[in-house]
Amino acid sequence: MAPIKGKPLILYIAALERSLGAMLAQENEDGKENALYYLSRTVVGVEQNYTPIEKVCLALIFAVQKLRNYILSHGITLISKADPLRYLMAKPVPSGRLAKWSLLLSEFEIKYVSQKAIKGQALADFLAAHPVPDNMELPNDLPDEEVFSTEISLWQLYFDAATRKKGAGAGVVFITPSGGLIPYSFSLMTLCSNNIAEYKALIIGLEITLEMSINCLHAFGDSQLIVKQLNGQYAIKNENLVSYNDRAKYLKTQFQEIQIAHIRRSENDKADALANLAASLSLPEERDIQVTVGERHLLPPAFD
Repeated sequence: MAPIKGKPLILYIAALERSLGAMLAQENEDGKENALYYLSRTVVGVEQNYTPIEKVCLALIFAVQKLRNYILSHGITLISKADPLRYLMAKPVPSGRLAKWSLLLSEFEIKYVSQKAIKGQALADFLAAHPVPDNMELPNDLPDEEVFSTEISLWQLYFDAATRKKGAGAGVVFITPSGGLIPYSFSLMTLCSNNIAEYKALIIGLEITLEMSINCLHAFGDSQLIVKQLNGQYAIKNENLVSYNDRAKYLKTQFQEIQIAHIRRSENDKADALANLAASLSLPEERDIQVTVGERHLLPPAFD
């Protein structure tokens, strides 16, 4: 059936050993649950080695990527045999694919409810057990998509770099469409000029963005040279910057929409702080270092 605008949606997901299934549903005016859209696919490659809970997470990621236009517009009740949201949030410092999944899901308003609606879940299980063939391409045009048309809010990326005598660092800050802040700090493993470090910071940010399947982005940096070189306003006179410029331009072509703009240093303070932190903590060998940032009230608010 076609979705009813303004009513919440229900997302059922299921993960079996070799396949994933999902169904998007909604209660009609009579309180009867109707299916809106369903998905299914096989588990391929390294995905076959995922743990059962990671396959549940993968099923959720698969569903939200395919049904993004539906899910962005409304709150979603997630029903499955396990809670993938709790699993991802329980990781103190997620890394690799778990970090990518956490970042992607931060864009959506999803609430988990333990499995109760057997009818809907049974259909999702059936879809998971009978996946479409690997060579069958899933359609990108969802029916009744215009019902949930919404003004697209772009992700924002702030990047900066810092160099020291003994190291260099890059700071990257994402602002999600809902206003959430996601910071990253990287120690660059080779000494380099500040302009090269700025390019590296931007490239890191663009690569992370693409890994998260984010197609529309506004990026901001306080290096006027880098921004204007990428926008074709400045020529590249330093040969050492050519390869980094080429890499950044290639990454730009992978987006549906991207803008890179220059801002004042005062507007880029968070990325600047992260870059300076990473440069100060640069290690002589290729080792990881974990930095936990927290907030704590030492006195009750009345005494602050």
